[in-house]
Amino acid sequence: MNRCPQCNVILYHNPGICPLCNCVTEDLAPEEEKTLKQLFGHSSPYPNARGRNRLLRFILRLVLFIFVIAEAVMILINYYTSVTYPWSLITGVSLLYIYLFLVYWISHDAGFAAKVGLQMLITMIFLYEIDVFNGMRGWSLQWAIPSIILLGDGLVFILMLLNRSRWQSYMLLLLFMGLCSVVIMAFYFMGKIGSVVMPMICFFVSCFYFFGAMLFGGRAAGRELRRRFHI
Repeated sequence: MNRCPQCNVILYHNPGICPLCNCVTEDLAPEEEKTLKQLFGHSSPYPNARGRNRLLRFILRLVLFIFVIAEAVMILINYYTSVTYPWSLITGVSLLYIYLFLVYWISHDAGFAAKVGLQMLITMIFLYEIDVFNGMRGWSLQWAIPSIILLGDGLVFILMLLNRSRWQSYMLLLLFMGLCSVVIMAFYFMGKIGSVVMPMICFFVSCFYFFGAMLFGGRAAGRELRRRFHI
């Protein structure tokens, strides 16, 4: 058994380094170790973080292996069916995106709202780049990205309901959705979007939701934004 002198947690699997803070652990005295075994038996008062990390690494490697095999199959199908259009490149980039998405969510320690916001931004950029690769037909700006923004608004609403004690922590994510909807409307006025239906719905829903949260949230909403922007 080891103890982390910084976190003050007991580690049964003797890692030598604390999985929480990477501090060098110290051995317990025999008397203290005996007392802990009497209290907890052979079950650890702290989870086996090393075992969990091994499992996660194995899952990521398995997913990567499956994706590599899948992409190899896609390349062969693309080669023998439609050589003129390299659609297997899109599937390869999509699989790489999904894998990096899993790595980020598993290994990164950022808050849930920050992960959602960053992932939605990357998804919108990814959809736009696919549209550009296919000749920029405008479907990404006209339909796909506004749908992602509306999905983000709905997700924020659900998160606020599930975490009512800390609902204001999602105000920044809500503001991000509103700014994205403003950018989409700017593309329409620049002539990049043919139909205004989805961008307009996206704009009004995002703005209505944000100003509604500000109005009913009162001081808590304003305090959260001031804290985020250091005002």
